Amino acid sequence: MREWEDIREMLQVSLVKQVHSQLKLTIQLALGSECGVLFGRSGAGKTSLLHLIAGFMPAESGRIVLAGRTLFDSDQRLNMPLRARGIGYIDQRDSLFPHLDTRRNIGFGLQGWAADQARARVQEVADLCGINRLLTRYPETLSGGERQRVGLARALAPRPALLLCDEPVSALDFAARFELLDRLRTIQRVEKLPILLVTHSPAEALAVGDRLFHLEGGTIRAEGPPLQVLTSASLGRHAWREPVRNLIPAFVERQNPADGETVVRLAGDHGLQLTVPYQEAAVGVPLRVVVRSDEILLGLETATSLAGRISARNILPGRVEQIFPHDGEAEVVVRTGDVRWTVSVVAASIPSLHLNPEAEVQLIIKARSCQLLESALDD
Repeated sequence: MREWEDIREMLQVSLVKQVHSQLKLTIQLALGSECGVLFGRSGAGKTSLLHLIAGFMPAESGRIVLAGRTLFDSDQRLNMPLRARGIGYIDQRDSLFPHLDTRRNIGFGLQGWAADQARARVQEVADLCGINRLLTRYPETLSGGERQRVGLARALAPRPALLLCDEPVSALDFAARFELLDRLRTIQRVEKLPILLVTHSPAEALAVGDRLFHLEGGTIRAEGPPLQVLTSASLGRHAWREPVRNLIPAFVERQNPADGETVVRLAGDHGLQLTVPYQEAAVGVPLRVVVRSDEILLGLETATSLAGRISARNILPGRVEQIFPHDGEAEVVVRTGDVRWTVSVVAASIPSLHLNPEAEVQLIIKARSCQLLESALDD
């Protein structure tokens, strides 16, 4: 068993479980106050691991420690029940009570709290999840994305020490998926709790993850920064079934409806701007710009020399930070001001453009390649 010496690790798991004849989990995992991603093929054991941590099923041997509390220890014959573990859990199903409005759904887990404290906490998580306007509505009147956000608020209300998320966005459309992921990132920062998210989507893993655990055959084969693990030889092409999507915080700078354009300013202090398709929104409103990594071109000329010679509306100066080659392709991490972008290129472009860390490049982005989403900073 692993020795738990690093107090920074809030969740510590060392478990063995024969789930069925074809799957035996043998897990060593530690997670701090961060968003961890369980990534792997179907049948790798991702959901089973969440069920073991949550207490839905017992392990055969091992130990689970959360925020200094031992939840499971086979040597001590300790198996704390689910209701006492202090863990929030969400999955594809929001499981809201249809006869309760949003306010009462959120407050359901606060029984035993003082009335004024419960009201304050419901309001706090409603603010955090962006559902203030939904508090008097019933589940049947909500969209799929709204229901998931209410379910998330309900899971957060009792102040859990850990949030487990089992593919919570898989049934949502693109905009609702990444809006909920954006909320999860904001919640992790504000609540400072560890989050463990199951996904098989690299785009989702990169959007939300601080650390990625590659689970295969019941064992964690690799862990580390998401992009580093996703481009490792052990994952191969399995990790790249969809393009990476850059989610960039921005604010509406000005509107040009006659030209069908909205100009946004990227978050940070460098004043960089992007021209995107027109979206009705007030100046100053926070948004997220979404750009697929394979929709961005890299150029070596200066922005001044490129201006007026290409049709793309956006040319941003940047500096290469890291390059991750994989299977004839490469993911290039470029910093522009305070923002990091992931750009997908064919591997042959790396030597032909003489790309290396610290190389000066231009990001070339068509306006129509940019999509705007509501920001979790809004509401």
